[in-house]
Amino acid sequence: MQQPVLTMEGISKEFPGVKALSDVHFELYPGEVHALMGENGAGKSTLMKILSGVYPATRGVIRLKGKEVHFGNPLDAQKQGVSIIHQEFNLFANLSAAENIFIDRPEITGRFGRIEWSNMYDEAQRLIDSIGGSGIDVRKEVRHLGVHSQQVVEIAKALSFQADVLIMDEPSAALPENEVQKMFDVVKLLKSQGVAIVYVSHRMKEIFEIADKVTVLRDGKKIDTRSIGEVTEQILIQMMVGKEVNQLYPVREQEPREEKALEVKELSLDDKHTVSFGLRKGEILGLFGIPGSGSHTVAERLFGLKRGTGEIMVGGKPVRINRPGNAKAQKIAYVPPDRHRQGIIKPMSIRQNISIPNLQELSKGPILDGRKMMETSREYMEKLRIKAPSDQQSVDYLSGGNQQKVVIGKWLAAKPEILILEEPTRGVDVGAKAEIYSIIHQLAQEGLSILLISSEMPEVIGLSDRILVLYKGEVVHEFGRGEADQEQLLQRASHPRYTEGGSL
Repeated sequence: MQQPVLTMEGISKEFPGVKALSDVHFELYPGEVHALMGENGAGKSTLMKILSGVYPATRGVIRLKGKEVHFGNPLDAQKQGVSIIHQEFNLFANLSAAENIFIDRPEITGRFGRIEWSNMYDEAQRLIDSIGGSGIDVRKEVRHLGVHSQQVVEIAKALSFQADVLIMDEPSAALPENEVQKMFDVVKLLKSQGVAIVYVSHRMKEIFEIADKVTVLRDGKKIDTRSIGEVTEQILIQMMVGKEVNQLYPVREQEPREEKALEVKELSLDDKHTVSFGLRKGEILGLFGIPGSGSHTVAERLFGLKRGTGEIMVGGKPVRINRPGNAKAQKIAYVPPDRHRQGIIKPMSIRQNISIPNLQELSKGPILDGRKMMETSREYMEKLRIKAPSDQQSVDYLSGGNQQKVVIGKWLAAKPEILILEEPTRGVDVGAKAEIYSIIHQLAQEGLSILLISSEMPEVIGLSDRILVLYKGEVVHEFGRGEADQEQLLQRASHPRYTEGGSL
C-alpha cells in the first residue's frame, strides 16, 4: 500500500486572541493533486504557512516521508523538500530566468565563489525543459517573458530544491483564461513525475479538472477530505460556508432605463483602435476579452488614468477626462483589478481607507470631520456587510472578500452614478463572491450604472444585462442577457470572424 509523502497531524495555531487552526489533519500522496478549499479566513493560508516554514505550529506534528520534520524558515522547508509557489510571482524582473532559479545558491558557484554561468544556464534549461517549457530562453530577462512562462520559471525554481511537495497558491489568479490550460499541462506532467501537489484555489471549475482529492477547511477546522468524484460543486459550497448558496447570481427584478448614463464614441485605446458604446442607467454592461483585447485600457481611459482621443458623454453632455479628478467630478468611480496594489492601503484602518477618496466631502474647511468619517465608514460597513470588530480595524487583517468590499465601499462613499468594476471578485471565496454579486445587483436596482470588466466568464454571463466582446481593441460582438454561453463568449473573444455555424 502506498504511503503518504506528507502527514500533518493535529495541527493547531493560535495568535493572540485568535485560534486560526484547531486540530487539523492533512495527508498527501506522491503523484497526487490535492485541492485545499475554504472561505477566506478558513485557515488555508495559515496551514500552508506552517507547512512551508513561515509559522511554527502551536501544536501538532509534520511528517515527511514518514520522518518527523521541523521547519525553522521557508528555506529550511525547501531544503527538506517542500516548496511553495505564491499567487504573486516572486521573481526579479531585471534578472534572467536562470538567475532567478538559482539566485543565491552555492551549487552554481565554482572556485573562489565565482558563478559557473554555463553550468547555471544548462541546469536551468534542463529544469525548464523537464516541465514542458522548452520554448523558454533561460538567458532572457524575466520582464520579457509572458505570464505563463514566468510561472514555469517559478515552478522550476521550486523544483530546483528537489521538491517532493509543491504548494500552488491560487496558481491561475495571475494567468489569463487562455493560459490556464498550459498551467494544467505542467501540473499533470509534475504529477506523472511523482511530485505531490497541494492546489489552493477558489475556482471550482479548476478543482474538478485538475484535483484528485479535496480537503475543505472552515473556521480553522477540517470539515472533510473527499475524492473529487464524490463531490459536486453544491456539496463543496455547503462544506465551505456551512449552508447552501442556492442563487449565486441574483435574478434581475427590473430592466435598465433607456436613458444613457455614459456614451463613448471612437474612444482611442492605442494608435490604431477605438471603441464606441453606450451604458444605460441602472444597467450592468459586461466587457469581456482575452488579454490584449483592450478591456483594461477602456477602464483606464474612462477614469483618466490614460489619455487619448475620442468623445466621452456623461448624461448626454460631452466631458473631458484626463485625470481621475475629472472622472470623480463626473461621478465616475473605478474599482481596480488589484486590490492590494491599487485598491487599499493595508496599514490603514477601514475608516481611513473609505475616507481617502472623499476627504473634501468629509472636511470642515481644512479640518477632517472625525464624526462624519466614522458615520460614513460605519454606513458602508453595514451596507456591504464588512465583517470586522470596528471601522478602526486595519484592512491588513481582513479576509480577501472583506478587503474587496472596502475598496467598493470607499468609491460608493463618493456617491457615483457610474461604477467601473474590474475583476471585482478576484481572489475571493465563493461565499464572498455571492455577497459581492448581491451588492452589484442591488446597486444596479437602485439605478447605478455599472461597467463590469472580468476575465471570469460565468461572472460576466451571470451578472450582465448586455455583454460586449472585445478583440484586439475592437468591439466584435454584442450579446443580450441569456444569449451567450461560455463557449460562445470565448469563441468570439478569440476569433472575431467566428460564425454560428462554427466557421471562420
